[in-house]
Amino acid sequence: MRYLEEKVLRVVAAAANAAAFRYDEDRYVLSVGVLEGAASVIGRLAAEMEEPADDEHEGEGIRVLFLPGWELDYLWQVLAAFRRAQAGEPEAADLRELLDGIGEGQGRTVEQITGDAQRVAAMLMLDIPAVRALAAAALYPLGLPSSNPGPPPDAAAVREALEQVRAGWAAAGVR
Repeated sequence: MRYLEEKVLRVVAAAANAAAFRYDEDRYVLSVGVLEGAASVIGRLAAEMEEPADDEHEGEGIRVLFLPGWELDYLWQVLAAFRRAQAGEPEAADLRELLDGIGEGQGRTVEQITGDAQRVAAMLMLDIPAVRALAAAALYPLGLPSSNPGPPPDAAAVREALEQVRAGWAAAGVR
């Protein structure tokens, strides 16, 4: 995931910045702000994933990350632009050419880069009841909402929700 931040999004953002300096803001489809924002989000996620797990069941848990909607929107905009470039849309031809060049240096195709971005988005935006159950279980020890936390989460239900999330990620191609 780190390569998406450092080798793809930061490079495209730099190219978009240079194009904007020449008054060609639309050359790479997205604004520098969106590209930098998406790179920042992916960089934070990569750093979070690189940190060792705190629990004794390393590898068996998941982390609940709360991101503002506008950060997720950055990722969706990038994914949509990459899909346009992959599809060969004329407005995204320069982006396609740039991604081809970046991909050569990374041993990836535009399709693979787009797929990697899609997996990140799928992982973050998986919206099934199991995700809400896991979020509620994660928040329970914090007393949120403090007015009425309700009964503690059922361990079997939490394990089942975790398996459903993992199955959803697997279906989306997330390892």
